Amino acid sequence: MKGVKFGAYRSDTDLGLVLYSKKISPPIVRKVTVEVPGRDGNLDITEALTGRVMYEDRTISFVFRVPNSKEKWASVYSGVLNKIHGRKMDIVLDDDPDYIYTGRVSIDDFATNRTLSEIAVTCTVNPKKTYKTPVKKSISVSGTKALTVINAGVPIVPEITADKAMDVAFNGKSYHLSPGKNKVFDILLPEGDSKLSFSGNGNITVEFKVKSL
Repeated sequence: MKGVKFGAYRSDTDLGLVLYSKKISPPIVRKVTVEVPGRDGNLDITEALTGRVMYEDRTISFVFRVPNSKEKWASVYSGVLNKIHGRKMDIVLDDDPDYIYTGRVSIDDFATNRTLSEIAVTCTVNPKKTYKTPVKKSISVSGTKALTVINAGVPIVPEITADKAMDVAFNGKSYHLSPGKNKVFDILLPEGDSKLSFSGNGNITVEFKVKSL
């Protein structure tokens, strides 16, 4: 079975561990309901405030085995504690190498078993994993110019950098951009192609990190 990278440390070459099992739990939906008198059941308003589903953190659980544990258990266990226990870091799985999970890592003492040569690691991570390479597109605008960007993940708000004040149109609505970095939270790029139309004179850069569940 393949390994895991915790921050700068690989589970095999740096920590001396062999990956035995893993479990990636789906994020829990942050559900919002309201009790309405005279109505059967509750009113589900989960998407009412943001227009999309929000999620709680998720959990990734690993069980590693220590080779030659009789001779190496104490030193390997201490090394794992020293290097990753309690720390917030990026986590990359060898079988999903293009995405990064970010969260806090801890050793699960209850599930760790010296008799079986096992060290259990639990990670509480952000609900969405992030593609390693961000999407970044730039254009020069003189008058009106459209830019198409492709989002291969869940809906996301891009960062738009303008060197001069301009306007941007998205889904039939226009928004003002100030010089510098802008985040317009009504510009929520869905999965797939989206067209942004800029008006003014200057240079524009649109950047975002693709996120996925």
